[in-house]
Amino acid sequence: MKSNLIVARTLQFVVSLVFISAVMFYIGVLLMLPLAVFWYSVKIATLLLPFLPTAISVIIGVAILGYVGFKVSSMSEILNTIVQVGVDLVEFGYKQKERFDPIIESSVEHNRAKVA
Repeated sequence: MKSNLIVARTLQFVVSLVFISAVMFYIGVLLMLPLAVFWYSVKIATLLLPFLPTAISVIIGVAILGYVGFKVSSMSEILNTIVQVGVDLVEFGYKQKERFDPIIESSVEHNRAKVA
């Protein structure tokens, strides 16, 4: 029954890796959204006002990003929802990892009974 223990531990590790990857992806998306807003606002400012230097387009991009950040921070429900989704994802991953614990415990108990 040692093979059951090895399989259960391996699957528990794989499930942990899957959910760690999902959480890291979620955090990465949250970090990349402001960068995308900044990048595309600079590109649009450069496209619409081609006679302006790039430095002024960057200032326009920072202003747009600041405005969007201010609007999002004033909506407390959206911030609570974003944080709660992340917390729920972490809790769900932990619960899925814990589902393997009874299998591992039964394998360990079976191995102890075999040795004794």
